[in-house]
Amino acid sequence: MIDYKLCWDSYTGLGGFADGSYLVKYPRETDEKYARRRQLAVYPNFVKKIVDTYVGALFRVEPQRDFATNTEYAEFCQNVDLRGTDIDDFMRNIAKLTLIYGTVFVIVDKPKAEVPTKAHEKLRGIRPYATIRLPTQVKDIEIDSYGRIQKIVFSELNITRVFTPGAWKVQVGNETYEGSTPFGEVPVVAVSWTDPILPTDVIVPPFIHDIAKVSKDLYNAISELREILRNSTFPILTIPIPDQISEEKLRNIVIGTENFIGYYPEKGGKPDFIAPPESPAKVYLEYINTLIDIIYSLANLEFVKGTEKQKSGVALEFEFQNLNSLLTQIAQNLEQAEYRIADLVAKWEGKDTFKGTIIYEKDFSYRDVERELKKAMDALTLNISATFDAELKKYIARMLLGSEIDDATMQRIENEIDGLEGLDNQMKNELGL
Repeated sequence: MIDYKLCWDSYTGLGGFADGSYLVKYPRETDEKYARRRQLAVYPNFVKKIVDTYVGALFRVEPQRDFATNTEYAEFCQNVDLRGTDIDDFMRNIAKLTLIYGTVFVIVDKPKAEVPTKAHEKLRGIRPYATIRLPTQVKDIEIDSYGRIQKIVFSELNITRVFTPGAWKVQVGNETYEGSTPFGEVPVVAVSWTDPILPTDVIVPPFIHDIAKVSKDLYNAISELREILRNSTFPILTIPIPDQISEEKLRNIVIGTENFIGYYPEKGGKPDFIAPPESPAKVYLEYINTLIDIIYSLANLEFVKGTEKQKSGVALEFEFQNLNSLLTQIAQNLEQAEYRIADLVAKWEGKDTFKGTIIYEKDFSYRDVERELKKAMDALTLNISATFDAELKKYIARMLLGSEIDDATMQRIENEIDGLEGLDNQMKNELGL
């Protein structure tokens, strides 16, 4: 069973992390002490850091789009949801939600209006738009053997939306509204951070589900450690008890950070401070560090914990490749989802399909770029040949600039490299070198 609320709360720090209700009460813990623990509890939000790091890496290079003749999709990208959100911000939000919820659904719809021509639609600003629905809002879903949605029902407060191929129905309270689409598909795109295990599956578990559960355990462990430190860290003063009457007066004293213990001086006692053992706190600290290690391991981010020097180069390379592969998969799924969104926009506008191109960055191995650049620069110092140096410079330019530069500019750079190398060769010949 997927705990979507825990996943959302673990990212936002709200819910049970904000009010302390995710803390597990001790056996025989009084309500007063439990309330105090809830008030003092601190949630270290690793989940938000991990999700935001992933999304930042995915959109470090903005997706490249060639709209070709699809002016409708170009307009759609400038204002995806009719609230001024552009396509990059929209897809960035989609990426974040897929990590938190596993799968989200994008409805590509178009306002219903009776207008005589497409020109009148444009004048009135009637065009396709997209909205997001969460898996928690899915009341029913049917798919075919190819994984295509054949029916989906969303429940939203007092509104129920039903989409089937070529038709839609909205129920608001006791009122029902129905209509059709100009194409025989369900105008809903399912977007996931990873591919479903089976073609007949649509909804996948959240990426952060296990991380959220470990974060809840960490939240409790830190609270319990704080309770140990609060109740028993400070030394307790021992004082002499001169007689039995004094002993009776002190019998009901509660030991704590502001109290003392009495002793009989004639039995060898002496004024002193006593302190509790430190082993319980150490055990909790070790457990807390273990939980943090597990969180980074589940996120494929072991190498960010400052332990690189303790690992072999092969181990680090393996960890980088795991992260690179995961990010590449997420980027590929986002790219495919946007293609499907673009196709639905085109079909709402009476076209068969989207004819342009959409390209998401799919290489996130920074360490590989660093290593390859170092090798290339070292090779340049060898002066193997003019042709070798020219081709190597082109390789460096392509590696550094990648998809951030258009083909025409890249060609101009390569032509400049060839021209300079030709000039160098000419000068060398003239000098007899």
